[in-house]
Amino acid sequence: MTPTGESQPLDAGLTVADFLRKYKWWLLGALVLLAVLYAKSFAKLWSDWSTDENYSHGFLVPVAFVWMIWMQRKELAKIAIAPKTWGLGLIVLGVLQMVIGKLGAENFVTNSSLLVVLTGVTLYLFGTAMLRRMAFPIAWLLFMIPLPAIIYYALTFRLQVLASSLSSWMLDLANIPNVREGNVIYLPNFTVGVVEACSGIRSLISLLAFAAFFGYVSPMNRLSRWILLLAAVPIAIFVNALRIGGTGCVGNYANPKYAEGFYHTFSGWLLFLGCLGSVALLSHFLTRLTSPKKSEKQA
Repeated sequence: MTPTGESQPLDAGLTVADFLRKYKWWLLGALVLLAVLYAKSFAKLWSDWSTDENYSHGFLVPVAFVWMIWMQRKELAKIAIAPKTWGLGLIVLGVLQMVIGKLGAENFVTNSSLLVVLTGVTLYLFGTAMLRRMAFPIAWLLFMIPLPAIIYYALTFRLQVLASSLSSWMLDLANIPNVREGNVIYLPNFTVGVVEACSGIRSLISLLAFAAFFGYVSPMNRLSRWILLLAAVPIAIFVNALRIGGTGCVGNYANPKYAEGFYHTFSGWLLFLGCLGSVALLSHFLTRLTSPKKSEKQA
């Protein structure tokens, strides 16, 4: 018994490495069971990543999840486990969430239950010290799950309005005559329609995922990580508006064919790479700004 009267788990005090060696076959069986339980969810996610360009980055999320764990494997192996029995309650809650999601045909509820189950398993088998290390990798899996339709379309509509108004403002600054009516911008020789695909939500979701990843792997403090994540939002919005305004200029003053089709898509990829570069540059700046100085390290 512990001083508080709570029974001590038999495996408490073992390191994670010892626990994995002792129960490797049981753990393998648990992984197989988890894979079977979420087989249909994984298949649906794979289909979404393959067909929905807004979530084409989803293929990278589980790969990066495994990589993040692998990179800290030595530190994780040394953690002394202290299993929490109440983690089993989280596992049950996660399974119930999955069942409710399937009954209600709500994929986000179904798929996000995996994060609840993984959190419960980590607590039940290893304890809070392990969960602190695993919290971000588990939470980051959320980026591979498509948003609920009601939230997605609400965000898309607001981003369309913001993108069209910001693009029109940019054209005004450049003294380029234009008239905006809703999500349509009229120029003298060309018309730009800010449709759903041009709302910028695709680049925004992907950029938020990469910003969170950059923040996690960079040696910066928590405040800097939040700054980096939040900065991804105006970067994505500004660059998308710049793309729309640029498309209007090309179509108006050059040739309309260069503002449509392949050229329009290619310019989108180039500007997204610019967004990634901006996030990486900001990450580097924040890291240098918040990392301890050499004198402090030596002290």
